[in-house]
Amino acid sequence: MKTIQKSFLTLMVLSMTLISCDNDDYTLDPEIALTGSLESPSSSETIAIDLENGDNIIFSWTPAQANDGGTILYTIKFDRPGGDFSDPLYTSPSDNGGGATTFTMSTSRLNIIAAEAGIQQLETGDVAWTVEASSSYFRENFAEPSTLSLTRPEGLAIFPEYMYVYGSATEASDIPSAVAFKQISNQLPNDNFQPGVFESVTHLSPGEFYIVNGNNASAEDLTHYYINSEGKIRSGDDPTTFDMEEGVYRVRMDLAKATISFVEISNIQLYILANQAVKADLEYVGNHTFEATNAYFEFLTPESPDAPDWLGWEEERYRYQFQLGDGQVSYLGSMHNEAMNGSLVPGLEGYNGRPNGGEPEYYNNVYFLGPEAAYWQGAWKFPDALNGANFTVRVVFDPKAENYYQELIQE
Repeated sequence: MKTIQKSFLTLMVLSMTLISCDNDDYTLDPEIALTGSLESPSSSETIAIDLENGDNIIFSWTPAQANDGGTILYTIKFDRPGGDFSDPLYTSPSDNGGGATTFTMSTSRLNIIAAEAGIQQLETGDVAWTVEASSSYFRENFAEPSTLSLTRPEGLAIFPEYMYVYGSATEASDIPSAVAFKQISNQLPNDNFQPGVFESVTHLSPGEFYIVNGNNASAEDLTHYYINSEGKIRSGDDPTTFDMEEGVYRVRMDLAKATISFVEISNIQLYILANQAVKADLEYVGNHTFEATNAYFEFLTPESPDAPDWLGWEEERYRYQFQLGDGQVSYLGSMHNEAMNGSLVPGLEGYNGRPNGGEPEYYNNVYFLGPEAAYWQGAWKFPDALNGANFTVRVVFDPKAENYYQELIQE
């Protein structure tokens, strides 16, 4: 038995010695010995960017090699034609966290790159692309970049922070006082907005208006737009005629598709969910704001003459209803689900108590719930101080606020 153990130990020592010798012969050399070559898309290919129906674009290349055969990571780079990629328009690790020899790009991202390269909507132009290989601290661009021909769709690809309108048809007479539009995003489960949709709730009357991408009249990058005869947004300082009826409209500019829509908003009412009783009719007072004064509500109890038969507690939940366009009833409400024990807006929490001072600051956020909102969805509760008291209520669609919001003020 001792002989077997001694032989086994001798074999282990010999093996470790051989491995040690092999390690001594290995030299760490991560320098890049060979860059790869770009394969697809080819330099002769023209891509028509289709934001609505187009598939993702796959870029591919052959592998690079390091002297020691170590791992190579890849970064794809885009630049203007003739650029040296030292200040690229866009860079990103390849697929699989930089380890793959492919990169998958969305058509919306490619459209932005094309716009940053100076290609105008509905025009064709070139962008250059290459791949940077990295091994340890060594980095090297592929020797032969490629040029890609791109045809942009109509619409903008690079969006400003706000859009604006001014002119005789609007609430603003000049650029510094222009009416703002904000880019809207998906917040509620039924929202389905794409990037580039700008919205404003504002008063319009027959007349002319101008569209601009800023409210600084002397800004070098100030750009005017107008609506052409086909209803498309185009660059140019021509006025656009508004010939619809005077009213308050929810105006949406889809800059990515170069379209604009006008839908009238009217008859905003604060109503009690339990019995559908209207407690305030809000009128537009300008500057994106609807308001009602001398509103009044006594919390419902089982003894209230207008309480529903099923009510067995004190009830005060409410939201807003309004007319959207030609008679369609739609709703404004909070982030709450029907039970008021959770939020339909990701990142926010429901608040089921009366707002007597402990509510979160986003409690009064206002959302367009749509015409199909569930009966109890989007409810708020009145604070105790407004039970049997006169109050002023406002719904404010301020495009420069973080969210649209409501105000209830005791008189």
